[in-house]
Amino acid sequence: MKILSIQSTESGVYYHRQFIPHYHWVDSGDDHADDFVAIVETKHTDKIEYLINNHHFDIVQFSVGIVGVPGMDMFIPYMKRRGSKIVLDVDDRYNLKIRKDVKKSIETADAITTVSENLARYYFTHCKIKKYPYVIENGIDSEVDQFKHVPVDNDEVVFGYLGSTRHEADLLSMRYDFYDNKLFTVCKEYSDLLCVDKCSGLKNYFEYAWEYNGIDVALAPLVPNPFNEGKSFLKVIEAGFKKKAIICTDTEPYNRNIHSEFKGVIDLIPYGTSWEQRVKSYSLTEAKEKGERLFELVQPFEIKNLNKKRREIYQWIIEKH
Repeated sequence: MKILSIQSTESGVYYHRQFIPHYHWVDSGDDHADDFVAIVETKHTDKIEYLINNHHFDIVQFSVGIVGVPGMDMFIPYMKRRGSKIVLDVDDRYNLKIRKDVKKSIETADAITTVSENLARYYFTHCKIKKYPYVIENGIDSEVDQFKHVPVDNDEVVFGYLGSTRHEADLLSMRYDFYDNKLFTVCKEYSDLLCVDKCSGLKNYFEYAWEYNGIDVALAPLVPNPFNEGKSFLKVIEAGFKKKAIICTDTEPYNRNIHSEFKGVIDLIPYGTSWEQRVKSYSLTEAKEKGERLFELVQPFEIKNLNKKRREIYQWIIEKH
C-alpha cells in the first residue's frame, strides 16, 4: 500500500490526524512493514508534484484544512484521475451552508474519516456521501517524550486546564473559580476568570503535553452543544497516558456510550452544577490511583493500535470504493 498524506498547517489537528498516524505507520505491525508512506506539507508544492509524478499512491489523505490552499484544487483531481483513492479527514462540525468549499470537498472525496460517530452522522445526513464516514478516534504516540509519565511530587493537589484560547464559556460552566485550590493553565487570559496560581503560556504540538507533568488532576469542562458533542475523547486519552486523573462535564464526548468502561474512573459533573465540592474533595492518593487506572484504560488508543484499524479502513476503501 502506498499512502500520501498532505498536511496543511502546523497545529494539533494535523499533528494527531495526519502526522503522528502516518509517521508511525510502518512500525504499527507486520502488515504495515512493506507499505510506503509520504508526508508532505502543502507549501512544498514541488515535492508534491515530484511524488505524484513518480509514484502511484493507493491512498491520498488530506484534511479540510487544505481546502482552498492554492494548487490543491489541481493536485487532488489529478491524483483521483490517476486512480488514487481520496480520503478526506474531517475533525470538526462545519456549517456547510457557509463553508460550501468544505461541502464540495466532502462530496467529491472517495471516503471520509472522522473522530466521532456524531460527526459521521452529521456529514452523512448533510452531504451527498457515497459511503457512511469511517470513525477513527484520536490517539497518542506513547514513545515520544512529551507523553511519557513523569512522577509529580506536589504537597497538595494541583489542578490543570490545558485547553487553548477561546474557552471562556467552558471554564465558566464549572461555576467555581479555584480560589481555595491550586490551579494551572496555559493561557494567561484565563486569570481574569479564575484564580490561576501558575500559567506557562501556549506551546506547540510537539511540546504541549509536557505541561501535564506539574499537575495531578486535569480539567475538561465543556458546554453541551452540537459542535462540542462532535469532539473526540482526546483530553481523556492524553490525561490517561500521563497518568493523571480527570474531571469532565457529563456530556458528549466524555460520557459517550462506547467509552462506558471509563465511567467511575473519570469524574463526570452534570452541566450547570458547581465543581467546587468535587475539586475540594480530591486527595493526592485518589488522584494517583485514578491516574493509574486511566492509564490502563487508554492503552487501546496508542496510535500504533489505532493504525491497525486505519489500515483495514484504507484497504477497504481501495477495494470497495
